[in-house]
Amino acid sequence: MTAAILVIGATGTTGKELAKRLAKNGHKTRATVRPTSDKRELQALGVELVQADLSDVVSLVKAMGGIQKVYFATPLVPNMVELSSSIIRAAKSTGVKHLVKLSGGGAEIELDTMAKWHRAVEREIEQSGITHTFLRSNSFMQNFSNFSSHTIRDHGAFYAPHGDGKTAYVDARDIAHVAYRVLAEEVHQNKAYYLSGPEALSGAEIANILSSATGKVIKYVDVPAEVARTSMLGAGMTAEIVEVLLEHYRIMKLGYTARVSGAVEEIIGHKATHFEAFAQEERKAFV
Repeated sequence: MTAAILVIGATGTTGKELAKRLAKNGHKTRATVRPTSDKRELQALGVELVQADLSDVVSLVKAMGGIQKVYFATPLVPNMVELSSSIIRAAKSTGVKHLVKLSGGGAEIELDTMAKWHRAVEREIEQSGITHTFLRSNSFMQNFSNFSSHTIRDHGAFYAPHGDGKTAYVDARDIAHVAYRVLAEEVHQNKAYYLSGPEALSGAEIANILSSATGKVIKYVDVPAEVARTSMLGAGMTAEIVEVLLEHYRIMKLGYTARVSGAVEEIIGHKATHFEAFAQEERKAFV
């Protein structure tokens, strides 16, 4: 094993883009994958792939052998803090020099349960003594193509219980670009960055942009929280995660996710992606 940078979550929304960017720019990169993951694109780029279980510190220690820097994004699951703790313990035991964590907007003030979980992980990293950077991201633009595209295609609508609340959605590829710069440069150590898109948009405004991009009428439907709860439970989500998401939707409805940051532009050197550009690039997902 010779790679110097490890990406944990390399088949996820940000991790995959980061691993690709690292490999294309000549960085020796290793990525953790699951047995069922589609590994072809990463393999073609020469990324070194290792299997690791986030609940198994021993497997993480093995994955971190010879690693100097680690980027990690953990899934939104009830034991997210425990899984992250495994990563931190493995990093400390193997002498990792720099941990970059994908965190959440509002973590610094523990805005909601999701933010509290992220902040708990941040605290453990701070207490570990490992040099670190926290990327406190707003909601991804890709959530629309990943989770709402089927209803947009089938019904010309997407559904959520956040009223007229606005959110400064950020393109996950911009987050990956920021993470790349943070890993490649030495000026971001022990810092936290709030990452957003360049504007805050409501569900209705998102629907109008998607309509223009696709040439078909797309609507945003503000559904009652109870309807959203029933739908998410019916889709197989755990009750705890459903309540965490509903709480976050209430935060969105109240306008707490509308804050716009210039951090993306400051770090990568050009403006963050507008939702219009994202919609044009992803239009095939919605038609």
